[in-house]
Amino acid sequence: MQVRIQIMQQNRMTVAVLVIVVGVGGLWLRRYFSPGEVVKRKVLATVEAFEDEKILGVMAAVSRRYSDPWGFDYETLGGNLHYAMEEYDDLDVDLVFGEVATLDEVVRVGLEFVVSGRSEGTRKYIVGSGAEPCTAVLVWRKEQPGWRLASTADLDIPELREELESRRPR
Repeated sequence: MQVRIQIMQQNRMTVAVLVIVVGVGGLWLRRYFSPGEVVKRKVLATVEAFEDEKILGVMAAVSRRYSDPWGFDYETLGGNLHYAMEEYDDLDVDLVFGEVATLDEVVRVGLEFVVSGRSEGTRKYIVGSGAEPCTAVLVWRKEQPGWRLASTADLDIPELREELESRRPR
């Protein structure tokens, strides 16, 4: 009889541990596959493609309908990226994620970043610096086949601040 009680207690303990493991695993999976986390991983993959100078890898993450308040679209964004990749080698992006907000099929990601590269044998900052990084709020939308950069809601590049402000519609 006592052996039977001991087995039942072990079974209850096993079931309790199994329920806790499944619950924690479910919460982790829910967070891992949440839109905000998926977009953060997409941003990191896009930055890696940029650092590797793979323009098609970067542009695959951009919506063909991309547009922003400064008049840039898919083609002009691609042209600017192409210029940077042609002009600089050994590209490096230091990136810090800020606030991530999700609403239906839209994810807004705040970023601070500094881009540096090597040109004419010298390493230099392209945009931003350690003392004054660039900031941006990127807008990602769920499209087929996945999340794509649809717009830039806010952008501050210290070196281009005046030009960006002059391009913004009033």
